[in-house]
Amino acid sequence: MSHTLSALILSLGLFGCAGPLDSALEAFDAGRYPEALDELRRVEPAASKAGAHVRTRYALYRGMAHLAAGDVRAAYTWLALVKREWDRDPTVLDAQAQGQLLVAWQSMGYLPGETPP
Repeated sequence: MSHTLSALILSLGLFGCAGPLDSALEAFDAGRYPEALDELRRVEPAASKAGAHVRTRYALYRGMAHLAAGDVRAAYTWLALVKREWDRDPTVLDAQAQGQLLVAWQSMGYLPGETPP
């Protein structure tokens, strides 16, 4: 695992999130990526009905979980969604989530200023 991805994984545990994502984050922090993805898929319907900040945070976690599990294609799908939303509205992510997005984005080979198609 790359140093950048390791830093991303460790940083995920540093910011809390109460509610339906707790179980997914717990699995992610423990390195149980398939379980984290299962939990994220389970809460996706609720996340999709939430406000922009929650939807974007959900997509960030989902992308990072796919990336940690080695599924770069799925990670790109979710992280590109987050990147487009953040480029459109910089307030949708707090500073820590912005950093996590940029680390994940760069670990896939993109520059911070690159916008997904």
